Amino acid sequence: MIRTLLALPLLVAASAAAAEPPEFENAAERFDDAGACLVHLRHIIADARGADFDAAEGPYSIGPLDVRAHTVRSEGLGHRISEYRCADALLSSRSWVERIDHRADGAFSIESLAGAEWLEQGSRQ
Repeated sequence: MIRTLLALPLLVAASAAAAEPPEFENAAERFDDAGACLVHLRHIIADARGADFDAAEGPYSIGPLDVRAHTVRSEGLGHRISEYRCADALLSSRSWVERIDHRADGAFSIESLAGAEWLEQGSRQ
């Protein structure tokens, strides 16, 4: 019993750490320049908006040679988030699951969503 109680904080810390996005991995696609990579991001977002994704955002500029886009899809008790980045002409991506039941900071819970102002604002439009 005591061993179980001692291990519990480690499990909580491990589940919170698992929510951190992974590092970007280079994609197989290659582009001649940043403009071609940007066009590819636009196609990814257009395809996602025509499919069953919950959200598709971008492309948007983070810095002079850093353009990104995101897609989000419901998955289990959370969302699968895929982020695409063009660093000049180099395309890379990463994907992770953000689970609402594994959040250690309490940012997402049934209680916090029930009182969320943005949720009410969206239903009025």
